[in-house]
Amino acid sequence: MKNILLTLLITLFSSSVFAAPIKSPLDKLFKYFKNGQMIKINSYNAKNYMEIKDGTYKKSPLEIEAFIAYPKKGEGPFPLVMFAHASGGPLLFTNKWFKFNRLAAKSLQKNGIAVMFIDNFAPRGTYTTYANQQKVPHWSTFIDTFMALKHVSKDPKININKVGITGWSRGGAISIMASEKKLRDTLIDKNLFFAAAQPRSPPCWSIGMFNNPTPIPETKTWMVLGGADDYTAAEPCVELGKKIKANGGNIEVTVKKGWHHGFTANYEKEWEKESMVFTNCPGFFTNDDGTTSSSDPNYKWAKSWWTDKCIKRGAHVGGNKPFKNSFIKFFKKNLLN
Repeated sequence: MKNILLTLLITLFSSSVFAAPIKSPLDKLFKYFKNGQMIKINSYNAKNYMEIKDGTYKKSPLEIEAFIAYPKKGEGPFPLVMFAHASGGPLLFTNKWFKFNRLAAKSLQKNGIAVMFIDNFAPRGTYTTYANQQKVPHWSTFIDTFMALKHVSKDPKININKVGITGWSRGGAISIMASEKKLRDTLIDKNLFFAAAQPRSPPCWSIGMFNNPTPIPETKTWMVLGGADDYTAAEPCVELGKKIKANGGNIEVTVKKGWHHGFTANYEKEWEKESMVFTNCPGFFTNDDGTTSSSDPNYKWAKSWWTDKCIKRGAHVGGNKPFKNSFIKFFKKNLLN
């Protein structure tokens, strides 16, 4: 009903050809943040972790765009929260059915916290990856996250020790990987880190998350999952959270009973019949050496993998659940105190 086909195509099958950049729709945020500004950030493309690990990503530079708005009062340096978008792309930041991010950002701004919205898609030639996620591999967006952190480290109006990040679904995956030491240490200065991360409903089973996470201890992560999420199931993320904690990560995982995917959308849950769900497929993960592995090494994907028997169609999206107050409280506690 709301055209939220968040198809989670696993990176195992990504063979991306990056398209020419198009105009970012983030300028629509000027309607809500009059004092905001568009900025450009140097970043790179990568199809997988191996390209990051061996430095191949440096051969594919590009500029991404972001929208930043500082608090109206004070001179800074201010804390900052970055917003990473879902598969619906940067258009969701101003979509009438997804008010949560901009309303939460307005509240953060009023509390003295700067906000930034990042566009991972338009610089790579698309506004959405609903039906074709390999247009923008997740690893490119993970690079963008750390490049954005590096960029704001040079901004005198930002307190670089108090930067947070948040997102849901694909943006949730970005927010989880923002605490990954293997990526940070390869991409930017080892002294930089996110102080807080608030991922919601990330796809922990199907996009190549690390088998062995190496969390940055300075990052306080609060991952919130829908207990009734039939799109990106909570269980694999609960297990990932346990691994992160066992390896020294500062993480709390909350599973909300009866909540579905996209629970902060301002409409009641709806059935999205075309959604491709990989919950019943073998898990797909990334090893420390850059190779990939499966939870079932004996499973053979069909030649036309989108017709594979393990993929099912249809999931619930939406919920209009009360979450903003808890969200604001988390960032105030970790970025203002």
